[in-house]
Order: sequence, then C-alpha cells, then structure tokens
Amino acid sequence: MYATAWTPAGRATAELLFAPGPGGTLLIDYAEHRADGEMSGHGVVSDGGWWWFDSYGFVPASAGTSTWEDGELILERRSERGRNVMVLASDGDRLTMRLAAAPVDGELQQLVSGAYRRVRADESA
Repeated sequence: MYATAWTPAGRATAELLFAPGPGGTLLIDYAEHRADGEMSGHGVVSDGGWWWFDSYGFVPASAGTSTWEDGELILERRSERGRNVMVLASDGDRLTMRLAAAPVDGELQQLVSGAYRRVRADESA
C-alpha cells in the first residue's frame, strides 16, 4: 500500500472473491487487513457499469465504467472527491490488481498493488 490522504504506506493482506451474479453481472467482495485496521468492500460490474460500496461509507452517486482492454478489466469511478481506477489482470491461477486514485483536479497516484493466488474451495479449510 502506498501513502495517500486516506491511509499511511504499509503492508496489507487481502482476499478477493469473484462470483457470477444474475444476468451476467460480476460480483466482487474484498477484505483488507492492515496492522492499523481493516477495510471491506463490495463491487458490482454489469453492462459496462461499475459500482463500489465499502466500509469507508461513501455511496456512489452514479455508476463508474468497466471496460476490457488488452486482457485487463479496467474499472473507473469519479465522484465529487476525485477519481480512481482499478485494473485487474488474470494469468491462470494468479490475479494482479492495481488501484490508483486522484483528487478532483489531481493526477492519478498509485494507492494499492497486489498479487493474489487462486484458492479453491477444498484448499480454504
């Protein structure tokens, strides 16, 4: 994790869960654990739209966008606080995630980057 207006720099562990939803919707659940606290979130990707709800409590005023580009899923949101862009890429059992954020008139800065490995249901116990 990189230092931002919301969090100090540091290390975290996290889990991402992807599940199919109704009508081709993709559901994303996220849980992050840091020495100084935790954060959880829930995302919905559907028909080119992207919604994110998390434990920070900001409710999206409108949908963001979801696009596929060169094998990466790019999820972008804008609000009165600024914008953020999440990029997800899969390579077999490995998933990489990059998240960058910017204030309203600022440039994107790296917020989080991570590499995740697939854990099958029979491995999680």
